[in-house]
Amino acid sequence: MKKNGILILLGVIIMGCSPKIRNTISNSTFKPLDSKSEIIVLDSTESILGSMLIGTFKIGDSGFTSDCGYNKVINDAKAQARKFGGNIIQITELKRPKKWGSTCYRIKGNILRNFDEKVISELKSISKKNNKSRLPKGADYAKVYIYRPKMITGSFIGYKVRMDTDSIVCRARNGEKCELKIYDFGKHTFWAKTESTDSVTIDIKKGKEYFIRCAMNPGFITAKPYLNEIESHIAIEELEKMDK
Repeated sequence: MKKNGILILLGVIIMGCSPKIRNTISNSTFKPLDSKSEIIVLDSTESILGSMLIGTFKIGDSGFTSDCGYNKVINDAKAQARKFGGNIIQITELKRPKKWGSTCYRIKGNILRNFDEKVISELKSISKKNNKSRLPKGADYAKVYIYRPKMITGSFIGYKVRMDTDSIVCRARNGEKCELKIYDFGKHTFWAKTESTDSVTIDIKKGKEYFIRCAMNPGFITAKPYLNEIESHIAIEELEKMDK
C-alpha cells in the first residue's frame, strides 16, 4: 500500500508539472500523423489559405506547472495537431509569463490540415519570415541574446550562464540581458546551476540570431534556473518591453 501511495503521489507531481491541455475537435475523421511529421506554426494575423479546420486547443497553467516555457507549449500544440491529423497550428492567443513569478506561456489556437504542396511552401515562407535574422547580409558571425525579464520569484538571486564546459558568458540577473557574438558554429549548450541545473542546446549557424529566456522556478532550498529558447519574433517583443 505504501509503495502504491508513493507511485500515486509521484504521478500527481508529474502531472502537476505539465501544462493543462484542452481540445475541442470538430473533425476527427483523420488518422494521426507520424511523430516526426513537420508542423507549421502561424500566428493569428496570417492567412490559412483555405486550410481545413480540425479543431481548437488551449494549453495553460494547471496551477502547479513548472515545465511550461515557450518551446514546451508549442511542442505540446504540435503533438495535439499530429494526434488529430493536422499539419498546421495557428496561434490565436499567446499570454506571456506573469511578473509574479510564473514561467508559463499560455496559448490558444486552431488545428488545421492542408497538404497542397504550393500552399505548404507559401506557409513555410511566411513562418520563416517571422523569424528572419536582423544581422547584416553576409555577417560572418551569429548572435545569441540571453535575457531575464523582471519576475518576483528569485528576484534577488542571479546566476551564471555558461556555454559548453565552464565558460561563463552571461550573468542572468533579474531584469538584465546580454548578447554574444559567436564565430564557432555548430551545437553549443548553455546552462546554469543553483540547487539544480537547467540547459538548452542550440545548433548555431552563421548569420542567424538566437534568443534564450532566463527565469527562476521555485526550489526546495532556493529558486532554480529555467532556460528556454524562444522564437525570434516573440523574444524581440519581450526585449523591447525590457528596454522601456
